[in-house]
Amino acid sequence: MINFRYHMVSLAAVFLALAVGAVFGTAAANGLASDVLSDSLSAAHKANKQLRQTADDLQAEASHKDDYINETAPAVLRSTLVGRRVVVVTTPSGRDHADGVIEKLELAGAAVTGPIDIQEAFFNPKDKLDLLALTRRSAPSSTLPANSDGVETASALLAKVLLTPDPPGAPLVASRSVVLSAYADAGYLTGPKRIDRPADAAVLVTGAAYVEQDSADRNRAIVTMAAQLGTAGRIVLAGTAAGDGSAIEAVRGDEALTGRISTVDGVAGAQGHVVTALALAERIAADRVGSYGTAEGADALTPRQR
Repeated sequence: MINFRYHMVSLAAVFLALAVGAVFGTAAANGLASDVLSDSLSAAHKANKQLRQTADDLQAEASHKDDYINETAPAVLRSTLVGRRVVVVTTPSGRDHADGVIEKLELAGAAVTGPIDIQEAFFNPKDKLDLLALTRRSAPSSTLPANSDGVETASALLAKVLLTPDPPGAPLVASRSVVLSAYADAGYLTGPKRIDRPADAAVLVTGAAYVEQDSADRNRAIVTMAAQLGTAGRIVLAGTAAGDGSAIEAVRGDEALTGRISTVDGVAGAQGHVVTALALAERIAADRVGSYGTAEGADALTPRQR
């Protein structure tokens, strides 16, 4: 008869066999999995190396493209803005892109005033009543928008002093200086406090849309400024992109604004700088308006050459 001790030894043998099998099975499986994982890692490293090389090649290509654009710009822009006076106005996000735009405008022969750097306070909703009061004090007799929108009223006055032609025989140098000095002294802009003559056209350079608190109000304020400049004279709005909330997107989506404001996206690069100068030349010489660049809403990459 099988006794209890035999049962215990048998059960122990069974459990031992299971344990040994599990150990050897796991070792074998781990060996196979390790080989598969090693192969996958090796393939991933190779793919990553290839992607890095591709990225480096694309970066070099982009750099060479800018070099090509800069080298051909003199031939493309030559004399397109000779004898024209242009004022460059920047928003806080567009300040870093203004130098490239100014360089191409001057290469085209323009006499550039600016940049006039509009400060954050100008677009801050909390400062709109102070901005409105300052504007009223600076030009009490001017015909300005009769509302409580400080940005609209101040932008209308700036547009007037920067773009409206002087009356015959009565230059408005003093009044322009009063307005520009008032805004500069209050911290709403930096730039020249005296402009002897109004400009023939303006470029408003902006960048990425606001995304923080009060972003919707601030983004609308930039569009408001563009609209007032476009009401007073010829203007090109140059921005980095046409994404959600951007001034470029807002103007391109507004039929009334697209009828009087040319837009250029991609102003962070050399191509955008050249196209901005070409768009301004078209705006002045042919009185044509267009939307240029590669972003959504653009009609063409560059203005048509005629």
